[in-house]
Formats: sequence, C-alpha cells, structure tokens
Amino acid sequence: MRRILFAGMSLATVAVAAENATWQYNLPDTGVAPSYAAATVISQMGERHGGSKLGMQTFELTLPLSDPRRTSYGNWYINAQLDLRLSLLQTEGNLYLEHDEMYSGSLPITMIRNFASGNRLSVTVAPAVASDFGGTNHFFDVVGGSTYTVKHSDSFSYSVGVGVSPRFATHAVVPMFGFSWQPNEMWDVSLRFYKLSAMYKVNERLAVGPFLSGYNHSWMVNTERGDKIFRFRSLVAGVTGEYDFSRAGQRKRIITASVGSAVATTAQFCNRTADKDAVESHHYKPGIYLSVGVDFRF
Repeated sequence: MRRILFAGMSLATVAVAAENATWQYNLPDTGVAPSYAAATVISQMGERHGGSKLGMQTFELTLPLSDPRRTSYGNWYINAQLDLRLSLLQTEGNLYLEHDEMYSGSLPITMIRNFASGNRLSVTVAPAVASDFGGTNHFFDVVGGSTYTVKHSDSFSYSVGVGVSPRFATHAVVPMFGFSWQPNEMWDVSLRFYKLSAMYKVNERLAVGPFLSGYNHSWMVNTERGDKIFRFRSLVAGVTGEYDFSRAGQRKRIITASVGSAVATTAQFCNRTADKDAVESHHYKPGIYLSVGVDFRF
C-alpha cells in the first residue's frame, strides 16, 4: 500500500510540474540562416598494401531551428538544428563504389538543463540518414546520447556520457568523455567530440594550436553483394587556428582553418547485421588534410 501511495504521489508531482512548466519558442535573430559551414579536403592516398587510392572532399552546413537561449520548456533549454553533409570520394583501383557521392542529414534535438552549481545535463535525439542513395535501403537511423558536465572550477570542467547509434556504429552504445582546462590566461586545452586540442591565445581575436582528432563517417551503400555499410575512419593531426571577427555587442563569429595530415586511414565495407563484421578493408598511407569553416553557433 505504501508503494502504491508513493507511486501515486510521484505521478501527481510530475503531472503538476508538467502543468506548471512554461513553453517558449524562438528562432535566432537571423532566422533559419546557416549558422555553420565548413569544407574539408583529404588528398588522395595510396593503399599501404594494395592497389587502390582514396581521397575525399566534404561540405557541411547547419541550419538552426531554434535559439537555445530563448527556447525552453520549464527548466530545460532546447536546441534544434538541421545538419547536412555532402562527401565526394575519389577512388581508384580495387576500392570500388557504385556512386562516389555520399549524403548525410540529421535533425538533432537537444534538451539542456543548467544547475546552480554550474553543472549541465544534455540529452540529444537525432533522426539521421546516410547513404549514396543509389537504390540502397536501411539508411535511416535514430542516434542520440547524453552527457553530464561537471564544473570543477572556473578553469576546469569535465563531462561523461554515452552515445547511441544502433545501425551504423560498430558498437551501438559507446562511452564519451571530455574536458576543458585553462591552465592560465593564454592556453585552453580541451577534449571535445574526440578532438584533443591545445589553443594558444595570440590576442583577443586569434588563437592557434595543435590538435589530434578522429575524422569518421559511415554511409549505407549499394554494392554487388547487396547493401553494405561503408565506413571511413581517419586519425588526423595538425595545427588549427580560430579568428573571432564579431563586432561589439555580437556573439562570437569564428573563422576556423586547419592544416595537417590524415596519419592513418581505413575504409571498410561492413555487414549491416548486428555484429557489423567487415567484409572488405583497405588501409591507406598518410594524406594532406585541409579544412576551413565559419561558425555562428555561439
């Protein structure tokens, strides 16, 4: 009886909280205009032990669908956006693709809860598609994840969480970890989205520094053996720069530029079954990595 009474009181509390929660929705002041755009080039690379070559150019665009500072439900802020990506692959030799154009799109919706301690909880759900659209099926997925960020001090914070990708990732659930550390006023060391960087503040607008990052993409593609997952994985090392060109009173507007090397790259065709076994693998020598972008998402 006590359990039933407690459950009833809990449900009543949730219902009252839901009734009292207020909803507000606003677009950014710029409307549905691109808030992020980038172009990345990896030069054509020769296979380490084989006769194929592989290169890639990727173009990315983000369209905001809400202003997370002015869109909320109760104590939760909401960010929604449309992420689009086009990848053009150049292949030669025994790496054969029916189509060289790969398309990706996702609609991530993120709920963000800020706490008085400075900690933050975020939960993301994102319908996503990734395919060459050459007659393939099974190119739809629902990915997501959740992270909890702990503000340890004004100079150090860290986050832990999980990422979920049932269809395309090798493992459906993977742990995530990140941090941000400012050892002094000139340096910012961080690990975000599998990118480790150390940025030196040259002046109020310019920062430069080395980085080490994973650069990974997956698509469902059509092959003679049926629909397969084509997975591109690369470890990139180089130097990146950020320049803030915002005027007084504006939020950050940053131009980014990176140059480096795709140190180790692997391309695989994998089964779309639960175990994601690779049926064909290619490993490539280092190639040149170049990337430029503009970011208004701050």
